[in-house]
Amino acid sequence: MARSFTPTIQWHIKVVAILLVLCTAAFFVISYAMTKLPAQYQPTHPAPETTPWLD
Repeated sequence: MARSFTPTIQWHIKVVAILLVLCTAAFFVISYAMTKLPAQYQPTHPAPETTPWLD
């Protein structure tokens, strides 16, 4: 009979750490790639009067 896989706390920590590193790297790669887009496709900041809570 095959023994079922039971993850340990160390396994969970390793998996969460890997996911955190991958997501952080993806964020910076995508952020850098967006700055290289032509001007009409770059992200814009909302007008101050439309978002008063950001002041």
